[in-house]
Amino acid sequence: MNSENSRLRQEQRSDHDQQIIEDVAQQAEGQQFATVEELLRHDSEQNPVPAEVGARLNTSIAAEPKRARSWFKGLFGS
Repeated sequence: MNSENSRLRQEQRSDHDQQIIEDVAQQAEGQQFATVEELLRHDSEQNPVPAEVGARLNTSIAAEPKRARSWFKGLFGS
């Protein structure tokens, strides 16, 4: 019985090791993107913006002066 448990553990370990090897191989192949936008989207999903940087960016955007009303909207009253 003990040898049977040992063999089962060894098989499970072997399956787990094989999965890790496949994952590493897949990552090593790299990934190709059709457009730069796809690359940037993928990168942003993998690397979230730190909260501190996000807060500074929001503060900076809020400090920007408001844009003047466009002549087009003024002319047609939209």
